[in-house]
Amino acid sequence: MRTLITGASGAIGRAVAKAFRDDVLILQANRQHAALETFVYEERLDARVDVCDLEAEDALDAWMTTIGQIDRLVFVAGNHVHGLIVDQPIEDLDRLYRVHVRALARVVQSVVQAKPYDAPLDIVVVSSVWGEVGAAGEVFYSTVKAAQLGFVKAFARESGPFRVRINAVTPGWIDTPMNDTVEETKEEAIAAIPLGRLGHVEEVARTIRFLCSKEAGYMTGAILRIDGGWQ
Repeated sequence: MRTLITGASGAIGRAVAKAFRDDVLILQANRQHAALETFVYEERLDARVDVCDLEAEDALDAWMTTIGQIDRLVFVAGNHVHGLIVDQPIEDLDRLYRVHVRALARVVQSVVQAKPYDAPLDIVVVSSVWGEVGAAGEVFYSTVKAAQLGFVKAFARESGPFRVRINAVTPGWIDTPMNDTVEETKEEAIAAIPLGRLGHVEEVARTIRFLCSKEAGYMTGAILRIDGGWQ
């Protein structure tokens, strides 16, 4: 199996790479590619690390020509902004859109075009619980994450006859550096989560692995929330 993982240098991306360690991996990264190469070496993964800025349309198009046929795509890549919408420049929304929506559509378009008609392809998009319920202070981020879910649901209807399955996961508060805010905020979040703890990246990765397995062979267009009952 050949598995393409975008955003592989982040905490969830690395956990996904480990979950698919039996596959031949293509791992996309941008600024943290050196650390990802070290990770690949230490974990002894059969992987190549590709450097690509997903915000740059020309770079993304050029990178897509190097991918070829794959069996699985896990789209983890993302960026993030925080703040009141009245204080944020509209360019922040453009930056988020180029990665979360345009790059997702472009990568999916490319890998589907590259596969033989009757070859199966599994796609999982890592969205966010904020794409389902929205978050104050993260309106732009919630907007593009909701767009990802719309893409998943619509493309599932279009792609089923071509043996393409596409699903999404929507993590809540996962214990990653991106969510490593002040301790008081973490304590408040934990108090609001019925399971009484933050999620682990391995739990997200295992859910993604399930969605790419034969056991999930009748699932497409599904959105699985991983938030401990928080939202």
